[in-house]
Amino acid sequence: MKILLLLTLSTTIHFSYDINAQAMSRFSDTRERLDNTRMNTILNSDLVNELRLEDRQKQRLRSVKSMSDELISGLRKDIKRMRLEIELEKLNEDIDENKIYELYDRIAKIHGAIWKETFKKEQEMKSILNKSQLLMREKIMMRNQRDNARLKPNNKRE
Repeated sequence: MKILLLLTLSTTIHFSYDINAQAMSRFSDTRERLDNTRMNTILNSDLVNELRLEDRQKQRLRSVKSMSDELISGLRKDIKRMRLEIELEKLNEDIDENKIYELYDRIAKIHGAIWKETFKKEQEMKSILNKSQLLMREKIMMRNQRDNARLKPNNKRE
């Protein structure tokens, strides 16, 4: 009798746990889908369209962004290559510390160049826009930062 009662109780607890787990799983899946939809909306909202730019402004912004992005992507590839060289050098039995130090120095200089190029791109973009567009751009950038921070898991900021 006791065994039957214990078996019934354990089965009931197990099934209730399964039902709760399924409900939580569905809830997290729905939440994840909503978060992904929000993130895609944020990423797909084109800054150029929201600022109501003229054709000449659009063309100039695209050229500034494309030139800057090409340069920055090339610099980032160089950094990745140098980091791989560092890792390869660390795997050697006789490590050449001077080579590693030199690579770290070059990486730091490239990071500086990336920051300078990013600043230069921002300044050129600001020079293309008028005052109302600049205000709108700042609002959009602040909104995107806020939404990105909110949508990151556990509200962690990078």
